Amino acid sequence: MLATAAIILAAGQGTRMRSRLPKVLHPLAGRPILGHVLDAVGRAGVEHRVVVVGHGAEEIETFLAGAPSVRQDPQLGTADAVRVGLDRVPTSVRQVLVTVGDAPLIPAELFEAVLREQADGEAAIALLSAEMADPTGYGRILRDERGDSRAIVEEADADPGTHAIGEINVGTYCFDAGWLRANVGNVPASAKGEFYLTDLVAMAAGAGRRVRVVSAPDPQLTMGINDRVQLAVAERLMRRAIAERHMRSGVTITDPATTYIDAGVEIGQDARIEPWTVLKGSTVIGQDAVIGPNAQVVDSGIGPRSLVWASIVEESEVAEDVEIGPYSHLRPGCRIGPRCRIGNFAELKKSQVGAGTQQHHFSYLGDAEVGEDVNVGAGAVTANFDGVNKHTTVIGTGAFIGVDTTLRAPITIGPGAKTGAGAVVTRDVAAGKTVVGMPARPIELRRARRQAVAAAESAHGAEPAGAGDRNSQPGGGAPLSDA
Repeated sequence: MLATAAIILAAGQGTRMRSRLPKVLHPLAGRPILGHVLDAVGRAGVEHRVVVVGHGAEEIETFLAGAPSVRQDPQLGTADAVRVGLDRVPTSVRQVLVTVGDAPLIPAELFEAVLREQADGEAAIALLSAEMADPTGYGRILRDERGDSRAIVEEADADPGTHAIGEINVGTYCFDAGWLRANVGNVPASAKGEFYLTDLVAMAAGAGRRVRVVSAPDPQLTMGINDRVQLAVAERLMRRAIAERHMRSGVTITDPATTYIDAGVEIGQDARIEPWTVLKGSTVIGQDAVIGPNAQVVDSGIGPRSLVWASIVEESEVAEDVEIGPYSHLRPGCRIGPRCRIGNFAELKKSQVGAGTQQHHFSYLGDAEVGEDVNVGAGAVTANFDGVNKHTTVIGTGAFIGVDTTLRAPITIGPGAKTGAGAVVTRDVAAGKTVVGMPARPIELRRARRQAVAAAESAHGAEPAGAGDRNSQPGGGAPLSDA
């Protein structure tokens, strides 16, 4: 039997956001505002959650991906929204938590406190309040001699004495489910023809039922987001809380003020996050890894003891003991094996790189399968696009790709093979072979041809072509190694 359910109100238009996107879908620390509310309610142990939608219903329902929701049409106030939501709440539920979809900072602990207060006090309602230095615009909480609430008075209806009250209603309640079902339909219409949930407080008090109050320890936690200024404030508060949570779990964050960590990021113990680092989405950072400074990691996994600095990693997996940067870019689809080194201005896209491989500066690997202990020299590139299709380059274990080599895909470089500096490789290279030149050919064929030409010219008494000219030698006389 279900004990609790939650109705989350997300039908408002949110006109002050000045946005085509529904207010509750605006991103906050890497997750829609509504997503934070749903997560906190779930962590509070609420088994069944229903979202009441209205403005932007289709987009919100897409985000919910089949989770329970109901449309309020027409939108006739908060009590009407709860009445509509109750149609999707099982009759076995004993408590109904009601909250708003635009208050993403309320922690699970506060929802739990409101649930306990209603149950322990056998109250018709328990509500969440906050003490505000400037309560302008909010409904004020009126208390009785026992400290319970006897009414909520909206600012437009308040007398001077009520205006002076700093305790405000934040829009979160826990109801006795049976009492709510029996009374929500009896809320009187306002002058605008709408039905307000706050009226239930006076109705319960008038019937002799208790309305308990839980005061939030920090009023900032209860803030709703109505415009982009408040969204920025919430972003700052949430990111500070995220950073503090990681630091208390054993992560070093050198400068939290310049570090941006999304809510869904996981970081292992003794990892260190340097300034001006952005960790986004579902990123996972391993133990003892060092990220930053000036790094951005998006939806990626970084293994233990790996270093990523002044570089970007997107939708990729990096194993342990890897060094990346500075100024490297791993585009989506990369898998980097242990002990690899990705150097200055190196770029990879949809490539698998084996353990111990070194990819040096100003190089590009796209759609490549690279074995272990490969050397990729400076300026080497895989020419993976023919103007219509992408093709794969395969580089075997222990291969040596010289500086400024171009590998025209599709192509396979065998294990232990080498390419000379400046080689343009258009054919597969067998294991252990060395190719040089443009187009690249096996070095022994180049040498044999040169010797044959020299012999023929000597027979006619002519000076061998290129004699004394170092640049005419196979491979242009350039070294095979990376500078």
